[in-house]
Amino acid sequence: MNSLNKLLGHVAVLLLFVCHFEGVAQEEKKPMTIDQLAWLTGSWQGPLDGGILEETWLSPKSETISALVRYTKKGKTEFVEIIKIQQAADTLELRLQLFDPPMQPRWEKPHVFELLRMESQKITFRGVSEGSHRTLSYELVAPDHFVIRFQTHEGSEVEIHLSQVRQ
Repeated sequence: MNSLNKLLGHVAVLLLFVCHFEGVAQEEKKPMTIDQLAWLTGSWQGPLDGGILEETWLSPKSETISALVRYTKKGKTEFVEIIKIQQAADTLELRLQLFDPPMQPRWEKPHVFELLRMESQKITFRGVSEGSHRTLSYELVAPDHFVIRFQTHEGSEVEIHLSQVRQ
């Protein structure tokens, strides 16, 4: 009987241990929400290939956060881009579409990206649609310094540094 009590005691301790760490894992696995991306909000611009890239993110609202991007070079608009990050079940999905100067979409369908990882002020996506970049990330490295990084479909690495535009 004494060894049975010892065994039951060990089982109880083991169960408490397992339940505790399962609870910790559940806490760490909180569902991601669009509100966690409020740090993207604002207007940014910087040099890109002899031109200027401007990017303005609207505040998170109604399970989405959106951006309007404009790239100008030699006094002409080369493209406009619309980006939308939205809730998709318990994760986030990014969709983007580029438009040429006459507002013709560059691709038949928007490029789609799924969330790869999210840190406090960095988010990384993996391209899942045909022709999209392999990866795409946004990071706020300082209050006035925003970095976009992506690996093109062909494998080239690109890094774009933007500064905050004060309104």
